[in-house]
Amino acid sequence: MERSCDYYLTDRSLFLFIYSFHMPAFLFISGLFAKRTVQADRYNWRKLLPYLLVCLVLGLFRDWSIHIRKPSHGFSFYDQNKISWFMLALFACYSIAWLLRKVPGKYVLPGSIALGLAIGYVPFISEGFALSRIIVFFPFFYAGVLIDRDRFAKVLDKPVLRGTGAFLFLTWFVLCFVLQKQVYLLRRLFTGQNNYDELPNALGTTEFLYRALAYAISTLIIFAFFTLVPRHSVPRFTELGSRTLAVYFWHLPFLDMITHTEWAVDLMKSSLPAQLAFAVLLSTALTYFFSWKPFQTAVGWLLDPWPWLRKLRPHEKVS
Repeated sequence: MERSCDYYLTDRSLFLFIYSFHMPAFLFISGLFAKRTVQADRYNWRKLLPYLLVCLVLGLFRDWSIHIRKPSHGFSFYDQNKISWFMLALFACYSIAWLLRKVPGKYVLPGSIALGLAIGYVPFISEGFALSRIIVFFPFFYAGVLIDRDRFAKVLDKPVLRGTGAFLFLTWFVLCFVLQKQVYLLRRLFTGQNNYDELPNALGTTEFLYRALAYAISTLIIFAFFTLVPRHSVPRFTELGSRTLAVYFWHLPFLDMITHTEWAVDLMKSSLPAQLAFAVLLSTALTYFFSWKPFQTAVGWLLDPWPWLRKLRPHEKVS
């Protein structure tokens, strides 16, 4: 989508809308289900080290897909400006939260927000290891750790809040289109990877207000999004939703190769209806294809490599 933003202002609005909440929401959800691991007395390296393995393999896979069309492109673990950054961020967020498990949350959460606001003043912070994204998005993960899952679900079920959430979600969606030129500068902050020097309209020493605004918008839209999530299983969609990790792992290299073909580029430069139809059909096809069991199994091996690693160990001979 970011590539197609060069072609249509409508795409810029969609990009802004989606990026305003989707990655913070993923980390918040991860935090909601991280309590047992984060609060454990021992560091769960058996669960967390595979996140680094997935990051490494996925980064290699992504670099390979780029290398096919750009032979000069090489592999770099340092450069995490690619889809694999999320797994590295998960590993880091779990690890940081575990290290801070005995520090009261009333200190950790505001402290992490303050650090997220301040880190934008560091010129080199966006250069590698997804460090900027980890610091910027950690408050969302930690907020998930602090919130009681069952109580949160009950709050979301209140009719008044569901109506409020729908209103906020729709209002922000409209604003992203109507005021696109005014709010698009927040795009770099919503991705979490850019420092303040890279913003088009500087505010001098008060540039942190941009990120504070981005934090506020993301928080509101995450809340609004969760009020709209169905509470019951939806035929076929719920099943596909349980397989999203495999889709996440496999989709981008293939999508990257397809969208850089000559016919796809020409299509994206044609009419907006044709582009939208192409995007919907392609995303649907890739979702169904990578939900297929062999793709899930391969990702499962990476997330739980210990059984097959034990098989690689030489067996001791019985005398």
